[in-house]
Amino acid sequence: MDHLLSGLATRLGQGPFVADRTGSYHLRIDGQSVLLLRQGDDLLLESPLEHAPLDPQRDQLGLLRALLSRVASWSRRYPQAIVLDADGRLLLQARLGLDGLDPERLERALAAQVGLLEALAPELEPLPRGLPPQAPVWRP
Repeated sequence: MDHLLSGLATRLGQGPFVADRTGSYHLRIDGQSVLLLRQGDDLLLESPLEHAPLDPQRDQLGLLRALLSRVASWSRRYPQAIVLDADGRLLLQARLGLDGLDPERLERALAAQVGLLEALAPELEPLPRGLPPQAPVWRP
């Protein structure tokens, strides 16, 4: 895995990636957080799907339905899926087999991860609300 990540760093023209105490790599790509960690024979790419406090009119089930409907559109092209972590938080996760994984394929998976995070951003933001009942309305 170290050889793979050093090849990716060279390909991207940057210094080597440094693992944390647990052996995970924390990347920030175009403002998006991506965690790379090894799990058995797989490399996992994980990003939190942080969302604003839910609008009372749009419950957690509604958010999940919206996100899962998006998964169907990309599932044949990308390895990413929406999963829950042990604490019940939503993650965008890609599971890549390390056998045969090269820096080019990893770079494509990272680009897909960031692209999908950007595409999902509108789903994770609260719906715009109308004016509160007490708000003054300015009229010329």
